[in-house]
Amino acid sequence: MKKVLYVIIGIILLYIILAFCGPKQIKVERQVSINKSTGLVKEKLTDYKYFHDKWSPWTEKDPEMKTTYEGTPGQPGHRYTWSGNKDVGSGAMELKAFNGDTIMQSLSFEREGESKAYYILKDNNSSTDVTWGMVFDVGFMGRPFMLFMNMDKMLGDDYEKGLSRLKTAIEEEKEAMATKHYDIDEQQWEEKTFVGTKLTKMNGSQMGPFFGENFPKMGADLGKNKMEPCMAPSALITFWDEKTMDCECAAVMCVANGKTVKGWETHKIPASKVLHVAYYGSYEKSGDAHMAIGEYMKEKGLKDSYVIEEYVTDPMTEKDTTKWLTNIYYILK
Repeated sequence: MKKVLYVIIGIILLYIILAFCGPKQIKVERQVSINKSTGLVKEKLTDYKYFHDKWSPWTEKDPEMKTTYEGTPGQPGHRYTWSGNKDVGSGAMELKAFNGDTIMQSLSFEREGESKAYYILKDNNSSTDVTWGMVFDVGFMGRPFMLFMNMDKMLGDDYEKGLSRLKTAIEEEKEAMATKHYDIDEQQWEEKTFVGTKLTKMNGSQMGPFFGENFPKMGADLGKNKMEPCMAPSALITFWDEKTMDCECAAVMCVANGKTVKGWETHKIPASKVLHVAYYGSYEKSGDAHMAIGEYMKEKGLKDSYVIEEYVTDPMTEKDTTKWLTNIYYILK
């Protein structure tokens, strides 16, 4: 009897030792590069019905699984639940938050607690690198099992299969779908007066230095004349070539109607209807926002005469580009 007791005690001690040696946390990550814009990729990754229908590696294991969807795709609180056979089990995913280039989610399986899941997006202009990852904590008594299970291999194979399907599905999408996550509102403007540089032809890559040189001078001259601008420093754009990035633009500030400033050109915008998008992000990545307005105008049969970008956030005081607000206005004919 004592021998049996010693064996049991030995097994328990061994198990405890293995628990101390076992991993406290498991992390699984896989990557893929998708030849589409970050806006489109983000839109699709935050739609759980698209996940289930188009690229989930587990849907095929139980096509008859029961699913529910709650909330608005792309918004925190969007939720997906499933219940299926022994291969897929049951659980839930919920979109929690956006943190810079990371999409945060919670993932829970029946009787196994909650884990952290995420997507990390890297914008490469014409393509997007996607990292799909999950981190889950391992309870003390469950750690010995993790020493003999290759969770990275077990889950990683499914992740690779899913990302491959995601790449295929998104690259077949029309790029215009990337515009859906921007809210476009129509406004009625009274006549506005802007003062600034003459309209100048340049390449888009020259706009930053051009504005950096002229906005401070313009602000100083407005101060000398005891004038307060009606809007943040802005760009007045009359032409833009998407392929070459050649454009015609002016660095301007809005002032009270009838006012002029010596040494600066006066640009008058007549009373008109305006389309507006509030864009958050770095200036060079605002293409999707412009595309959104372009698609909206195409659907409505509208045409623009000018584009104004109002740079609300000062990049010298706010270093986080995701917080930079640019108001984009299309002045309609």
